[in-house]
Amino acid sequence: MQTGQGPVVPSSVIAAVSSFDDAQRTVVYLRSYGMDAGSLEVVGAELRQTERQRVVPVAKLAGVGALQGALLGVLAAIFITLVAETTLTGLAVVVWGFVYGVLIGGLWGLFRGLVRNRPDALTTNVVPTRYEVRCPSDELAIAQTLLADAADVDDGRVEREVIADTPQRDAA
Repeated sequence: MQTGQGPVVPSSVIAAVSSFDDAQRTVVYLRSYGMDAGSLEVVGAELRQTERQRVVPVAKLAGVGALQGALLGVLAAIFITLVAETTLTGLAVVVWGFVYGVLIGGLWGLFRGLVRNRPDALTTNVVPTRYEVRCPSDELAIAQTLLADAADVDDGRVEREVIADTPQRDAA
């Protein structure tokens, strides 16, 4: 058993919905009638893997890098004017620090953008296509009764389409 996990309790699916918000509303509905929140679970089902390329604008990264470099260049130039003797005036040292900082920071940002946007840099996500609301097997009859009771749904607390039908058992 992994750290932070409780003991595994057999659970049954009481509702299947297409969005996480609908699953949460179903749980809120069941909790409003006294079901224990700790026994209800929302589980993503029918997972699919999606891949997409991370697109970070190279110009944006180069610009941000140039600004960061300019800031570091000015800070370094101020430090140099305070502790070192130079033949240039303090303003000239700060201007050159700014210029070198912009150049180095811009190049650094440009290379970061080119590396991040290479064709083989894909981001992989796992996304559920539907969500299941589950409860322990010993509370299944109570949950099914609450979800099937149409009079309670019409009182305005939960929309009818949010509460899913009970999954059909396969006759095996």
